[in-house]
Formats: sequence, C-alpha cells, structure tokens
Amino acid sequence: MRKTMGCVVLSVLLVAGCQTRTGRESAYCNPGGMWMPHQISGHVDTLRTLGVEQPEQFTDLTGHPLGAIVWLGGCSASFVSPDGLIITNHHCATSTLQCNSTAECNRLEQGFLARTREEELPGEIGKKIWLIHDIQDVTGPVLEGLDAVADPMERTNTIEDRVKAIIAEHEKSDEGIRCSVRSYYEQQQYYLITQFEIRDVRLVYAPHSGIGWYGGDIDNWHWPRQTGDYTFLRAYVGPDGKPAEYSKDNVPYQPKHYLRIATEPLCEGDFVMVAGFPGRTQRWRTAEELAFACNVQQPQQIAIMKEVADLYRQLGERSEDIEIKITPSLRGVMNHLQLLEMTQDNFTQYGLVKVKEQSQAKLVQWIQSDPQRQQQWGDVFEQINQINEPRQQRWYRDYMVGNIAGSVQMIRAAHTIVRMAEERPKADEERDPEFQQRNWDRIADGLRQIQVSYDPVIDKAFLSFYLSKLRGLSAEDQAPVLAAFGEEVNWDAAGMQFMIESLYREVKLADAEYRVKLLNTATLEELQAMPDPIMQLALRLRPLTKQMDDDGKIYEGQMLLARKGYVEAMNAFAGSPVAPDANGTLRITYGTVKGYRPAWYASTYRPFTTVQEMLKKHTGQPPFDVPDALIEAAKQRQGSRFESWSLGDIPVDFLSDLDITGGNSGSATLNRKGELVGLVFDGNSEALASNWIFMPDITRAIHVDIRYVLWIMQDVDHADNLLQELGVK
Repeated sequence: MRKTMGCVVLSVLLVAGCQTRTGRESAYCNPGGMWMPHQISGHVDTLRTLGVEQPEQFTDLTGHPLGAIVWLGGCSASFVSPDGLIITNHHCATSTLQCNSTAECNRLEQGFLARTREEELPGEIGKKIWLIHDIQDVTGPVLEGLDAVADPMERTNTIEDRVKAIIAEHEKSDEGIRCSVRSYYEQQQYYLITQFEIRDVRLVYAPHSGIGWYGGDIDNWHWPRQTGDYTFLRAYVGPDGKPAEYSKDNVPYQPKHYLRIATEPLCEGDFVMVAGFPGRTQRWRTAEELAFACNVQQPQQIAIMKEVADLYRQLGERSEDIEIKITPSLRGVMNHLQLLEMTQDNFTQYGLVKVKEQSQAKLVQWIQSDPQRQQQWGDVFEQINQINEPRQQRWYRDYMVGNIAGSVQMIRAAHTIVRMAEERPKADEERDPEFQQRNWDRIADGLRQIQVSYDPVIDKAFLSFYLSKLRGLSAEDQAPVLAAFGEEVNWDAAGMQFMIESLYREVKLADAEYRVKLLNTATLEELQAMPDPIMQLALRLRPLTKQMDDDGKIYEGQMLLARKGYVEAMNAFAGSPVAPDANGTLRITYGTVKGYRPAWYASTYRPFTTVQEMLKKHTGQPPFDVPDALIEAAKQRQGSRFESWSLGDIPVDFLSDLDITGGNSGSATLNRKGELVGLVFDGNSEALASNWIFMPDITRAIHVDIRYVLWIMQDVDHADNLLQELGVK
C-alpha cells in the first residue's frame, strides 16, 4: 500500500497544506528550499518566529557563522578553533585516511589521533579547502544579447568566453583568491564566487571505523542510525599567511571566524540550521525528464552499479593492499547505488511521476488560460522535449564511454595528457576552461593522485567490464567505440582479454612523474609518435569524446533559451520566491528537530538515538563492531556531562526536517544562536526522491550529535588536546 503524504511539496509549483503538531514537537512544517545566503533576508520573520536571535547574521558571508563555513570539494566543513581546526564527516576523509594507510597501519580501520601539531599527517595530493569571500551577481555581463545569437554552440562558447574573462579579471591581483562563475535557475542567473584557497590540509583526528562507519552499507540512508560520522582536519598556510603547498615550515591558518560548541542541550522541536554546499537537485526538471530518469536512466544505472560494486568486492578479496586501494571507490559506489535504488523505490511507491505530471498540467492550464501567456510560454515544454530526445537516446553509450575515459585510471591519465596537448598551444584565454593555466597544478596533482588507488589488476578488470557492456549496444553506437580499440580485435572473451593484456604489458604511464612530464611538455605530434598502446588508444578515443563535448555545448546553448521561458513561467505561476536547484555552492536550509512516521501503519520515529541503542546492535563483526574502549566507556556513561536528561543516555544521532542533499555531508548544524550542535551526514531512505520533489512530512536529515562527538573524544579516544582547543573544559 502506498504511504500517505499529508504534507507534500509536489514540485516547485505546488505545496499542500502543512499539518500542525502539538506538544514538544514543533508546529513548523518545512516547505523545503536550499537558499542562497542573500535570499535569507526574505526569511527573517520566519526565523524570528522559530526563535533565532539574530537572523540577519545568516546573510553575512564574512561574519559569524557563515565566515566559518568551508568547502572541501565534494563535502562541506567548518572552522572550529582559532588555529584552523576543521570539523567534517568521517566519510568525507576516506581518501585522506586511505593515502595515509598501509596493510601494516590501516588508518581507514583503526582511525588516527595526532596529540601534537607535529604528528598531524598530510592530506592526499591536491587536497584543498575553500573559504568564501564574496558572491556577486554577474547575470547581465554573462547573458547580455544572447537571445539574438542563432547558433546554440556559439551561445555556449560566448558564455564560456565571458566567464573566463570575468574570472581572469578578479583573480589577477590577489594571491590565494580562487574564483568561479556558477549558473542558477536553469542557466538564467549567474553569480561570481570569490574564495580563499588553502592548499595544505592535514589529518588531525578520525575515530575508529567502528564509530565513524558504524552500520556501514546496512544502515546507510536508514533511520534509526548510530554513526559517529566526524573527522578533524587542520588548514595550514605559509609563514606569511598566504596559501602554500605542504611544508614543515607552514603554520596553522587563523580564520577570522570559527564556530563555538553549543552551550545548551538540543531537544525535539528546537530550531536548527545547516550551512554547506549541497551538490545537485533536479526540482526544476520537467515531468518528462523525471519520467525518463524513472523509467530508463536510473534502472540502467542501478544495474551497472550493482555489477561494479560486486567487481570491487571481488578485487578487494585478492589482497589487503588492493582492498585499501579500492575502499574509497567502493564506498562511493555503494553510497550512490543505494541512493539510486531508494530514489527509484520512492518514485514508484509515491507515484511521483504522476504527481509531477499533475503539477505541470496545472502550470500548462494556467499558461493556456491567457493569450499573452500562451504566446510567451505556450511551447516551452515541447521545445525542451525536442532538445532532450537525441541526448536521451545516446545517454547510455555516452555513460559507458565516460566511464572508460574517466574511471579506468591509465586511460583517464592518457586522455588528460592528450587534452592538455591540444590546449597548451592556444592562448590562455582561448583554452578550454578546465585546461587554462590556473588549473595546471591541480591537473598535475590529479595525475599524481592516481598512484594512491592505481593497480593494473583493478584497471584491467574495469576496462574488461565496460567493454563487455558496450557489446550490448546497437551496431551504430558500438562502431566508434570499438573502432578505437582496433577493428582487427577478436571481440569474444578470449580476444578481448588478449587485447587488454597487450595494452598493459608495458605501461610507462604507471609512473606518476612520467605522467606529469608528458602533461607539462608533450605535443600532439610527440604523443602520436609514442609506441605506448594506451596513449594510442586515448588518441583514437579523442574524436568520440570531442563529439560528446560538442554535443554537450550544443545542448546547453539550446536549453539556455528553451528553459528561459520555463523559468519565467514557473516563477510567475508560483507567485513567491522559489529556491534554485542545488549546484555545489553555499546554501542555507533551516527547520526543526523532528521525527517522522515512515508509513501510515508504522509508529513515529523519535528524533534521537542513543549509545545504549547503538550497543544493542553491536555484534563484534563489521559493520556493527564498536571498539572495546567505547564499550568500557559506555559502562561509565551515567552522570556524564554529555548525557541528555530527557533521553537518560548520551545522544548519538538526531533527525531534522532540513532540506539537504549530497555535498551537504560535513555541514555544520547550528542552533538558534549559531552554535555547533552537530554535523549533517545523511538523509532517510523514505524520502531520497526529495532531490526531485520535496516531501515535508517524511523528508529528514540525519545528523551526528556534537555531544556524542565530545563524549567519544573525552572518554573513548582521550583527545584532551583537541577538547581544550575546542574550548571544552
């Protein structure tokens, strides 16, 4: 039977009535929204009603608390001390732990604690953090006059050129400043984001995996949850205070603002807010685009990713060294696979395609009811559908090619070197943005970073896997891919394996510094003359990946105009501000601590879990295997200053009705005073389709409670040096 949804945001257009609660639970019903900081000025009255003492502070990028929020490049984090100490999720530091692990000293499993600054370990190659200085609207300079440009690729190239010029202008004078220009509202608004880039990020403390990864894939995306998903890093700069690569002479960065630990206990119904960098939502997609994702794209991705996960597990069983190499990738694949599977279940269970169609039908009816609206926006959905059709038809082939060029390490390295050889002879302002000189160091770091996870056994296994999937494509789609591998190849299993073994017989690209040397100096002519079979393969693949790049530019140029009418119509119909889709930039979301009822026939989940509930799951076997020190500390927990009187135990995780998505991981959770009460790290399985359609009654964010973090630090890991730095006496 379908779950009931008493309070549902059917789309960005339609909001059903919110149910009012009584008692301790807050009566506030969150309508959703990941808001840009300047948009919070329109929420001041609501925030005051929810008990926020100074709501205006949440619009000030350089003040407290937003001045303490940082981006890790995929995760969020925040400063928590005047000496550059950073808190984020444990799972956001998996690669950092991996690069500091060996079979003899597996910090992925055992964790790590630096009791002095000298003991802190370097992050993985290329590890950086970014602190926002300013966000500026540049929509006019980017989009001016593009309606008159007929060629869609020219539109895209014009935007690209204008964005490069804006970035160059703002980066030219200040060392350490890193700029980006990001699009919002389906390419209808553009903002310049100015950030301070820190290049020396070190590992300070991570708990045992039995704490930080408790429950593993079994509990992932599920509630109740008892995971201590936290880690501490530290930012370093040169002695002059400017960004610098890792050096023993560097000093801790001193941020202007850092978060303080909450001074009052968190309870059900309390206000909470998250500031972080959510990655991607699709709420501005059309009903037809949702139907394609539900009926075609996600089922195919799920099938592939299940096999990928199985392949990773099989490879990990070969040796502990390979297991360490594949752990971050396997965890990432499993996390995304479960997200897709549960989103697909949500689509089916709640009939969300039908919900979206009904919502869109109301918009269409409103447009058709007025001649002027009909003339202005009457054909927007037809235009979008026509543009999407060819892209949807070839998406699976492009997905597979993207995996070969991007996931098979040596082919990825060779492809990157080929791209650099194409771009280097051009003037910098004419280069592809990804290959401009401002990015050369990070590209080189990426080629070096491959070394941490590369093994020819892994590479060959995945190349074989993706090629086997390509054999299921139509002859038309197969042809350009298989031709790159050699028309003379016998494509039965034995022939394909022979071809792959010959590619990897002598792999000079396996040497990191050799890869970087080619990146920095090799010309296309020199690469074409190389006998290296993987480099030759990358050169033969390049016409296909270039066509994919060009198709993408044409698509963006077409959608720029088609979605303009769509966005205008949506905003006019809504009649009030609607949040843009998440795009990896700083956002604020707020609400209350709140449980939920997962189904009409189920009991309501309370919004806190406790240490004793965690111990009831303890089996002594991963992923429910807590360290002995925690079990011993739990016996002495009563009377602890971190105990909740209402729970009669130490809280571990808690729920809120906040609107989050991937990329929010590690985001600071703040109370009404802007103090740190936890870290968000997950969503709930019943509502993962909220990335497409927000569902207030059941959409919940899962946070680790800062009281649990402090208890582990004090009574389990005895991280007294860090407690003192956090100001916890």
